[in-house]
Amino acid sequence: MRRHHFHFILAIILFSCKQPSKQQENPFTSATFKSLPKYPSEGLLSDFDLLVNSLKEGHTGIYWYSSAKSFDSLVSVQRAMIKDSMNGFQFYNIVAPIVAFTKEDHCDISLSDELKAFQRQQGKFLPLSVLNSGDDAFILSDTVSGHAFKGARIVEINGLPIKTIKEKIYKTFGSDGNIMSSKIVFLDGIRLAVEYAKVMGQPDSFNITVVYPSSEKQETVSVKPVTFKTLKAIETSVNVAYHTDTSNLPASFKCLDGNTAQLTFKTFSNSNFRKHSMNFRQFTDSCFNILLNAEVDILIIDMRENGGGSEGNEDYLFSWLTDKPYIKYDSVELSRFAFSFINYTDYAKDSDRIDLYKELRYENELTGSGRILRRKGIYTPTPPRAHPFKGHLYILTSGWTYSGGAEFCSLVREHTNAVFVGQETGGGYYGNTSGTLLELTLPVTKLSISIPILKFNLAVHKGIPGHGVIPDFEVKPSFEAFSKGIDQELEQALSVTPAVEIK
Repeated sequence: MRRHHFHFILAIILFSCKQPSKQQENPFTSATFKSLPKYPSEGLLSDFDLLVNSLKEGHTGIYWYSSAKSFDSLVSVQRAMIKDSMNGFQFYNIVAPIVAFTKEDHCDISLSDELKAFQRQQGKFLPLSVLNSGDDAFILSDTVSGHAFKGARIVEINGLPIKTIKEKIYKTFGSDGNIMSSKIVFLDGIRLAVEYAKVMGQPDSFNITVVYPSSEKQETVSVKPVTFKTLKAIETSVNVAYHTDTSNLPASFKCLDGNTAQLTFKTFSNSNFRKHSMNFRQFTDSCFNILLNAEVDILIIDMRENGGGSEGNEDYLFSWLTDKPYIKYDSVELSRFAFSFINYTDYAKDSDRIDLYKELRYENELTGSGRILRRKGIYTPTPPRAHPFKGHLYILTSGWTYSGGAEFCSLVREHTNAVFVGQETGGGYYGNTSGTLLELTLPVTKLSISIPILKFNLAVHKGIPGHGVIPDFEVKPSFEAFSKGIDQELEQALSVTPAVEIK
């Protein structure tokens, strides 16, 4: 929280020290944002309170990783920041940390259509595409304003360390629990530039300090911002230069040699499979029939881009990896059967609201403990196979592996001896809050918030609370490997000698 009132003596002392730039002080009050509407404090407070109350009422897992006391404490701090005549960006940066504090990746906040249009038409962006590795960010763009920055590591932008910038941006979007892998990978490519513009500001120039890995030479260069159209062109050129896989196929299968096969699932979404004239279950069955008939001994399942999809596909895939009975969920919990804020959501239409409430009543019941849980028999996990794959199993994971993709990984970790390679999954080990999402639109500022209402508690016990599946072999992204087209996680998996077979 910024403090604006100082004792006179303290103010003199601070004035003599290095002062933060104007951009850091008031990043969204410059002439750049003059055309944006400003909202009265009454309207902003009304939107703020609606958001907070809706999260408390609808988000079933809101206190899974944080206490009610800590949440309310943050709410009090952020609410006190609201002033009269704020624009949408300023308000976004007040409420986004509250949404992020739910610590659920399915709970998102989006700019209004007006702010999105502003970004597309008038936005000023860093002319960069990057690869993140921990706190570091390496520039993928070939040239920036005539400067050959490719491969350079960013040290500072406009006087702020890149680590500080990332930490501030991280506070505006959530991840499951305390998982950082999903936040790190989310800022890859041009997304660092996009999020910087939303959170840090849109100045008329950027002083970028970089270090060149080959020489360790440090240099600070002033560059001009670019439009969103130019930023997208940078993204395209980087994808071409680094032969980035832009295939939209939801899944693929290939034999790497006579004894090793790779099965890739980028999604579990049935609609995505149908879009490509594929059927998830038919595809999965055919792959495992090939594996069993060919007596392939080593299977690598690539889940690095799998953010989930249609419920049930994760355990359908898992059923091919075990012949032992298992329980998928301890419980699936609903927050309530009806919502006071429903008229501000995508279920505001009478027919939509009635259908939603009917479905919630049909699938869930109020138990003696006072909890609303999914009725028995509504969902039954796929039973194990009589003849599953019993060879050596490797799972490739990343921060993009979440929701149903992470649930699959949790089941595999819990019930097999599979070896995990890559980064911690972006999805929590013990489940997530997802399923039906209520898209809340704040009536004054028009910011949009996705509120998940079903808490899926996986029947697993081997994980670390607040984290995802931790890989057995962690692979930290490397610019050198990326620039050469080396698949680090796959290479690591292939280099590990099979030790034990899955149970």
